[in-house]
Amino acid sequence: MTGRRLLHFAAFLLIPALSAVTPLIAIPAITATAGAAGWEAYALGLSVGLAAGTLIELGWPLTGPQRVAAETPGQRWATLVSSIRTRLIALAVLGPVAVGVSIVLARNAGFDYVAAAALVTLASGAAGVSGNWYFIGVGRPMRILGSDALPKAIIITVASLTLLAGAPLEVVPAGYVLAVTISPIASLLMARQDREAPARFTLADDLATIRLQLSALGGRSIAALYVALPVTLVSVFAPGAVAAFAAAERLMRMALTILLAVPNALQNWLGSADGAQQRRDRALRAIMLNASVGVVSAIGFTVVTPWVSTVLFTGTVEVAWPLAALAGTVLALVCVSRATGPLALVRYNRVRAITVSALVAAVIGVPAICLLAAHAGARGAMAGEMLAEITAICVQVAALVAAIRRDRQRDDGPS
Repeated sequence: MTGRRLLHFAAFLLIPALSAVTPLIAIPAITATAGAAGWEAYALGLSVGLAAGTLIELGWPLTGPQRVAAETPGQRWATLVSSIRTRLIALAVLGPVAVGVSIVLARNAGFDYVAAAALVTLASGAAGVSGNWYFIGVGRPMRILGSDALPKAIIITVASLTLLAGAPLEVVPAGYVLAVTISPIASLLMARQDREAPARFTLADDLATIRLQLSALGGRSIAALYVALPVTLVSVFAPGAVAAFAAAERLMRMALTILLAVPNALQNWLGSADGAQQRRDRALRAIMLNASVGVVSAIGFTVVTPWVSTVLFTGTVEVAWPLAALAGTVLALVCVSRATGPLALVRYNRVRAITVSALVAAVIGVPAICLLAAHAGARGAMAGEMLAEITAICVQVAALVAAIRRDRQRDDGPS
């Protein structure tokens, strides 16, 4: 049994790791052919697109995994179909807006490669329609490999080689657009064995589902302001710091993509906890595990990032160790908040508390990023992210303590 659990966890680790390695393929090709200017446009488009993608997700990656873990095959098939339909509606509405925003910001900042920035925005926004969360919830992580990670790695590798061979920079984000288009289609094909009857929906059904998802969406959309938009904010308040800050941010987010294996692997385990005591024990163990992984990873990140950045960005951008240390601290804090929020608070049905934590963190974090970036460049902006994460964790821990206390009282019954 232990061996099977290790293999299961290894699958959860392998898939995010492959997804994280994919940008490593593209970045050297971008900086080698288009220099820092190409990287700045690429990073800006990615920032705007990730923010849009968070909205387009409609909160499904937050509430969906534990929901489908408790459903019958037929029910979870209908849930998957409903999620893709509703997110396609969101993409049709928000995609053009996000592309327009990235074009305006790139031009105002004086960046080259505006078209590349727009394509990156479209691709990273459309990634919000992915079915990855479904396979996490049903405990089939290897299906993410075939539906998302592997096609993306192959397509981006080909696009990067084409770029090095003399193609324009736009070929890389165009490859991303193709990859994220394949992902939801492949997810439906791989999940069709769960189908028990045709899933029939109307537009009215889709709109009703979107309304139901607004609670989870609220927290994730607010969080996007200080998770996905920092590069955009820095491009406005400290354009000269974009290259270094975006490099540190991208390396940190790639590390966090790999570390997402830890909370992903715990979703089904925590969601199946029964009784107040078991829920409490598993939630606390999940938090301690994620915190420990975060601290160790932050130390390693601080040590290796200055060297990795020089190699990865082909000498055009360098992340000095003070900036790497700040980014490593943010990395550790995100590992903690992933456990206190999307794991523990979702298990206690306190999604609204995640929304509140995101709102309070945004109120603190967004002005902090803007003001500190204007004052201290890349380091200031990273310090602003750190303040946002600390704020979110404090609010989440307070809500979790209250939820655990009420859960135990309800389980014990009247004295």
